[in-house]
Amino acid sequence: MNEVFKMRIADIVVDVIGNPDYLHERYRDFECPENEDAKVKMTFSEGPLPHIPFSFSRKWTKMGIFRIYRKGNTWYQFFPYQKHRGVRLVEISDNFHDVTFYLCDKLDSRFVRDYGRDKYLESMKGILLNLMQEAFFNMILFEDGMSIHSASLIYNDRGIIFSAPSGTGKSTQSNMWHDMYGYEILDGDTTICRNIDGKLMIYGLPWCGTSNLYVNKSIPLDTIVFLSQDKENHIIELNMMQQIQYLYASSFSETWDDEMAQLRTKAVEHILNGAQIVGYACNMEKEAVDTLRNYIDNRLA
Repeated sequence: MNEVFKMRIADIVVDVIGNPDYLHERYRDFECPENEDAKVKMTFSEGPLPHIPFSFSRKWTKMGIFRIYRKGNTWYQFFPYQKHRGVRLVEISDNFHDVTFYLCDKLDSRFVRDYGRDKYLESMKGILLNLMQEAFFNMILFEDGMSIHSASLIYNDRGIIFSAPSGTGKSTQSNMWHDMYGYEILDGDTTICRNIDGKLMIYGLPWCGTSNLYVNKSIPLDTIVFLSQDKENHIIELNMMQQIQYLYASSFSETWDDEMAQLRTKAVEHILNGAQIVGYACNMEKEAVDTLRNYIDNRLA
């Protein structure tokens, strides 16, 4: 039976319509009052797929494990290899503000037989969690924002973002700030940065990767730190081109067409103009925290 679950993420109210069994538990921390007007609608559909040309047409563009096709103002995202379990098709309209996830029309009986229906539901929750993240991160481009792959924390009422390729140490760095000085981690894996009336705001999100670290809070952005590993701790002053390259590389928000590319460029410009952006080569010792913290404190003094 379909139900409506209402949540607010990054100051965007979202209606999720469908079987609540498929809703990941993290979303409960973002629930908002029922009387708030939703700007985004996401629907879980277990009905038949809409009739669209699934032939190997040149109109379909391959992007990794899926293909996309645009018809008028509607995008179709097709997963050709997930035939019996998961989501086969996503229908996207109104600039990612209206998204329908079509669940596969055949239950994977072998999966249910071997692992049970509870495991099947957990699998579906994970699949939909990831696809909702992708849709939201693309939608946010149309709301003066952009996603940033990062660990973030709240430092003296300001937000600090640590961004780096996976395995470089962004989680280690934010965890040390928390363990040594008690600063609250906003999100352990990603954040959204939005330009709200000329002020950059960052948000904790339910899409926190495997860290399971997030809080439903927002904070003004102060500093973005692009991390690299070194034996010694030292600040790296980044030129404008380096800042732009790092910001583009750090975002999960995609560019399916020219408009999305332009909006991502606009979001990068807002961040360049409103945040302090530095590089930081560091080790995994406690001194790495103090060196960076002293740099930030001296700049704010």
